[in-house]
Amino acid sequence: MKRAGAAGLMTGAVAEEDIDIVRAEIVRNALLSAAQEMNDTLVRSAYNPLIFDVKDFGVGIMSAAGELWADAPGLPIFTGVLPATVRSALRKFGPTGLVDGDVLITNSPYLNGTHLSDTAVYMPTFYNRELVAFVGSMAHWGDIGGMSPGGWTVNSTEIVQEGISFTHQRLFVGGLSNRDILEQVAANVRIPGIVVGDLYAQIATCRTGAERVVALCERYGAAEVAKVMQYIIQRTERSLRHEVAALPDGRYHSSVRMDFNGVDPEEIPVVAVTTTIEGDRIRVSFEGTSRVSAGPINCGAEATISAVAEGLKGILDPVGPANEAHIALAEIEWGDEPTLLNAVAPAPCDSYGYVLTALLEVMQLALIDAVPERTRAGSYQMWAEYIMATSTKTAKPYVFCEPVQGGHGAFPGHDGGCMIFLLDGNVSNEPVEVLEMRYPVLCEQFAFNPESAGAGEFRGGFGVKRDLRVMAEHSMIKTALENTVDALSRGAKGGHAGSASYARLVFPDGRTELQHQRISDTAVPVGFVLEIRTGGGGGFGFPFDRDPQRVAEDVRDEFLTPEQAASLYGVRVVPGRIKGTWAADSRHTESMRAAMRAE
Repeated sequence: MKRAGAAGLMTGAVAEEDIDIVRAEIVRNALLSAAQEMNDTLVRSAYNPLIFDVKDFGVGIMSAAGELWADAPGLPIFTGVLPATVRSALRKFGPTGLVDGDVLITNSPYLNGTHLSDTAVYMPTFYNRELVAFVGSMAHWGDIGGMSPGGWTVNSTEIVQEGISFTHQRLFVGGLSNRDILEQVAANVRIPGIVVGDLYAQIATCRTGAERVVALCERYGAAEVAKVMQYIIQRTERSLRHEVAALPDGRYHSSVRMDFNGVDPEEIPVVAVTTTIEGDRIRVSFEGTSRVSAGPINCGAEATISAVAEGLKGILDPVGPANEAHIALAEIEWGDEPTLLNAVAPAPCDSYGYVLTALLEVMQLALIDAVPERTRAGSYQMWAEYIMATSTKTAKPYVFCEPVQGGHGAFPGHDGGCMIFLLDGNVSNEPVEVLEMRYPVLCEQFAFNPESAGAGEFRGGFGVKRDLRVMAEHSMIKTALENTVDALSRGAKGGHAGSASYARLVFPDGRTELQHQRISDTAVPVGFVLEIRTGGGGGFGFPFDRDPQRVAEDVRDEFLTPEQAASLYGVRVVPGRIKGTWAADSRHTESMRAAMRAE
């Protein structure tokens, strides 16, 4: 089965002479501003720090046919998934099956590709009784019911265990509240005040976007707005194909082995990607990827398509505003059987993020020989931890969840970024002050993890150390980590690999345990400490080609010891004239590096 690429976007192409270029830029930027205002609305009205601080969400404005017109900085995966959600709604209801004032909800991974916790709320937008656009947001809810509080079930074996599923139900019908669905949400989650508050925040976000789209149609007319955005998408596609044509033709392949599928330690799934470039066309296939798993590491097809678009955009057009051309650029080739990357019902999908992160990484690593100046070394695999108490013994139920940042891969001319969350782009750490104010958890350490970074001419980014002490009775922990054996943070062009993530469990009696695999809903006592150590990014280029002065600065900043400067980089550092500074000893450095090169 093959999904057509962006060639289909050229049907009914808009001629450039029919476009007022100035007006086109005004309309494009007005929609981008509207998306940013939607973003701001959600941040300011959400109840859950996972949304208003961490920003685990995305917003989008789509055409009446479900093509992406504009988004705001958020989760790149959600940018591609929201249009797919709208298109699946159009397949269900048809172009006349929705009315002004409808607001709908969807979270099924077989419709939008991610997992049940990522809930899309969207609404059709009408002008002069005509459907002109869709607006929507996708956000990670604090709980979605199911067998494990907070979602991200690590050992489910079918989708029904993972929570409540929505398949385009109406929250509002023609502007009137559908109390039955809203009550159903509250009755099926463990922290209804927060979840329902976030749901209403998403509804407010939709209304903000719809108002701005209508205002734009009042100014220029709905037909003109649609024509202009079709032209913008065409122009973006031409630019992208020009960039593809500049890449060397070839077939580029990479793969990675996962640790296990979550339920069977003997099953070692594989994620494999082959990218083929021929002229201005680009095809992506997943031959060699394992079939659908019995554990919850499966991913829906639409999220896979979005991840491919994200990976290619980072290479071809890293700073341009996203639109439908980016999503539809690649021709996706699926095999005859469903795999980890295009799961079908009833496959569990709650831990889908591992394979999606692996997909993005192996795409980068496969293309590094083709375009080293545009790609990078490998980055860490995603990590998230949960601390929660939801039993009947709990006086005040809570679910604390956060993605924990790690190190990004280095690239030509630059060290890797520190404290990034790769798959989810702009996701931030939860501030310690907010964490401790809202949850019975103390953060006893939050610092860089310098030893996690891969050495190189440009070194990988640092992971973090984050130590969390549990302060409430009847609490449990859950962790999400992967690729601790075959790490994603591979070095490039002679650079060293970054380290994998792990956890250390520290009990009040002094007992400790190292944990290299994910933990499922484990009861812990008051005073227990979860010590998180996230992995770093891979290095780019040979370490002994690194500027000796940069090595000396890393020693000054306590990212390296003098001994590590010598053993990893062949640089002898000596104390500088000013206390606390270090300088490279040029003569000894040259002789040490000459010996390293000879080896």
